Amino acid sequence: MITSNLYEEVLIKPVSNRCDELFIVSGYSSATFLSRHLNEIIQINPEIKLNLLIGMHQKRNDHSAYLNIKNLYPDCFYGYYYSGRPGVHSKTYSWLKDGVPKIGFSGSANYSQYGFFNTMQQNQMVEDDPSLIKDYFETLVEDSLNIEGYAPSEDDSPDMVNIVGSLAPGTIEWIKYNESVRISLLSKNGEVAQRSVLNWGQRPEENRDPDQAYLPIRLEARKDGFLPERSFTFTLLTDDNMTFDCVRAQDGGKAIHTTNDNSQLGKYLRGRLNLEPGSPIVKEDLIRYGRTDFLLKKLDDETFFLDFSGS
Repeated sequence: MITSNLYEEVLIKPVSNRCDELFIVSGYSSATFLSRHLNEIIQINPEIKLNLLIGMHQKRNDHSAYLNIKNLYPDCFYGYYYSGRPGVHSKTYSWLKDGVPKIGFSGSANYSQYGFFNTMQQNQMVEDDPSLIKDYFETLVEDSLNIEGYAPSEDDSPDMVNIVGSLAPGTIEWIKYNESVRISLLSKNGEVAQRSVLNWGQRPEENRDPDQAYLPIRLEARKDGFLPERSFTFTLLTDDNMTFDCVRAQDGGKAIHTTNDNSQLGKYLRGRLNLEPGSPIVKEDLIRYGRTDFLLKKLDDETFFLDFSGS
């Protein structure tokens, strides 16, 4: 029985041993974990293929993130939502090499960060018959939709929060404790920080991309149980239907970065403020836009919603 180093033993080592295709049945999953895993195994084998079937019926909070991954890796990732009844709560993994099943695993670990990293959950996996697991996948896929064919319903969209008034500079306001919070983008002096937060890249002496930016998580919002712990990635959905893969970073987990390129978030925010790429952001830009804060809402452990709608 495997109880430690699950990520390495189940999801990485078989690729290093030249397996080239993975079939997963998982009750629950997260797009941010898929992105992390694919990015890593593609570095080992650019021709890798990953087939993921998500078995439980649930709100598809991060559906748009799965579509982004499919668009980015059209020949590597194939995803399905199980539509049969009842839902499938299994967690099975079958690795193939040149079309031949080589090694399989089953156990308690969903295909997610919380399943494979034991800081939040203890899980276990055992070696299992890879042929039977692949056959199980093929049986279930007959009652499944591929992610490109899924039509999101209104239930899949985050509930909007009515934003009233402005926050005092440098403060936060819990809309619902440990679920949704408003956070000021202004420092306590009432200005936008010149070399951090939205202007983190405004350091020419360090040759940084001037678009680099992060969202501040002020001390009062760093409560256990709200945000993922530092270094965990998550999907960030926005009120204008954009999707970003993000990570909590910096000392004390005080910042939200885009995972692979810190300038992605800055380019996005400058676009919403109708500013040229790389431009410094000042308080007057936010006031003109109609918003000096943002709202962050937790949809699930690995998916959050950002509301930066202006007036």
